[in-house]
Amino acid sequence: MRESRWQQFDFVIIACVLGLVLAGVAMIHSATCLQPCTGLLPPSSYAVRQGLSAAAGFALLVGISLVDYRLYKAYAFHLYGFAIALLVLVLIIGQGGADADYGSKRWINLGAFDLQASEVAKLAVLIVLARVLGEKSEGSLSFRRLMASLALVLVPVGLVFIEPDLGTSLSFLMIWATLALVAGIQWRHAALLLVSGVVVSPLVWLGMKDYMRERLVTFMGTLFDLEHAAFDEGYNVLQARISIGSGGLFGRGYLEGTQSQLGFLRITQSDFIFSAAAEELGFIGAAVLFCLFVMLLFRLTRAADMSRDDFGRLLTFGVAAMILFAAVANLGANLTLLPVTGIPLPFISYGRTSLLTTMAALGIVQSVLLYRLKYRY
Repeated sequence: MRESRWQQFDFVIIACVLGLVLAGVAMIHSATCLQPCTGLLPPSSYAVRQGLSAAAGFALLVGISLVDYRLYKAYAFHLYGFAIALLVLVLIIGQGGADADYGSKRWINLGAFDLQASEVAKLAVLIVLARVLGEKSEGSLSFRRLMASLALVLVPVGLVFIEPDLGTSLSFLMIWATLALVAGIQWRHAALLLVSGVVVSPLVWLGMKDYMRERLVTFMGTLFDLEHAAFDEGYNVLQARISIGSGGLFGRGYLEGTQSQLGFLRITQSDFIFSAAAEELGFIGAAVLFCLFVMLLFRLTRAADMSRDDFGRLLTFGVAAMILFAAVANLGANLTLLPVTGIPLPFISYGRTSLLTTMAALGIVQSVLLYRLKYRY
């Protein structure tokens, strides 16, 4: 008898994502509602749009999970080509995001919806990398296949870096590094690539926009003096730490955060939403969000371990790496442990393209689980 596919569906993943999304919509409302903001209703426009995107995202997750994930292997290079075309289109007709004042182009205006092509490209690149790295012969990953995968990822890295968007460029590289490690990269090849990266790093520094270098310099300054450049690039970093510290154990209460409600903390709906959440919900609330992320990542690694083939295993590990890198980069910036890169916190920060793309990626993970068995006798 054919195995019931829905018995393989991981509802724990859905529960974790639902908890994170609900917390995200609530915090986006708190961060963007106009004063006086007395309750959940009427919700802010940002919260409404995020909520609608979340509903569409869950529908997308279920729909994609019903498609056999091996189909993406056949169309991997088609999806990759489409993603590259989108990134090129952004450079031609794109509009600026949060860093528009610095000449950035990151969005394609679709009328009622702004598409961030780099988020879509992450999923397409992940799929093509899983195909290329998953087709290796038995044993270690060959240097030829490793370099082919690196060449595939350097194209979107370069296009996104030109936008400019340093944080998302690094996310492509982290996805590739994770998949190369899972595929069995040889240590001497890894050492060679690491040395090559160190050699070309001065060129990367010279290619950065001035505001990118200022953020890195400011971060290095805050390591020794938190008040370093407090009224320049370091302003939000300082306010973020004040927000987190003032939350205490139980928080100031929902809609009662002084740093966010009074406008001291900027970009609270995206880059620094964790700081606003920590101030209002306290250490307990922040710990709950952290535990949901940990449980989600645990279930993703479980799904990878249960995969029937290398392609599904690499896909699932790639999705886990994508979520983990974004979470670490965002939380690290809020906690002043990492420089600010503008990467949103998955499921919680405002960002409709990011949310929909991540939901689609989780749909692929569910497909790996649903189609991992063929028959039961």
